[in-house]
Amino acid sequence: MAEWTYAKGDAKRKDFMTFWIKDGNTKSVTSENLAIIGKGIEDMPISANVETEESQDVLGNNNFEITGYAKSMTVEPMKVSGEDEYSQHIDELMESDATLSELHNQYLCVKRYKTDESGKARAWIQEGVIEPGDFASGLAGVSTSHTVHYVGPKTLGVVDLETMTFTADGAGL
Repeated sequence: MAEWTYAKGDAKRKDFMTFWIKDGNTKSVTSENLAIIGKGIEDMPISANVETEESQDVLGNNNFEITGYAKSMTVEPMKVSGEDEYSQHIDELMESDATLSELHNQYLCVKRYKTDESGKARAWIQEGVIEPGDFASGLAGVSTSHTVHYVGPKTLGVVDLETMTFTADGAGL
């Protein structure tokens, strides 16, 4: 099991990054098939959306359990830009009224503030389904706000911060 080191001081927001895996190939993730998400975005939280179960037993004791998570990431506002492949991708999905599998994408999340003994950052890959939101809201450019609903298992691993190559936990052992 890896030993993790956290960077000194408070982790800055820029030290957690999310990337769209442009070609969807999760077996070979490097800087060539990644597009960072974040330029011009003012808020991009990953919400836990915990699923709970509450009950009361015959003795009157309250019981509360967390039974799962339905994590999602809200992306807003995201302006359409000729220099941002992800915003163009979202724009095209909205333009075509995409549905079902057309809205499934792969994402890489990277914690630059948490590294292993070789200096690689903790990361994971997970599939997300895009839920289109408001289009062209506000007066400061054309925006394509949306929510990414994470589905299926996440693949934990590490990322080499120089090459952005992802290696899944246990790979090559």
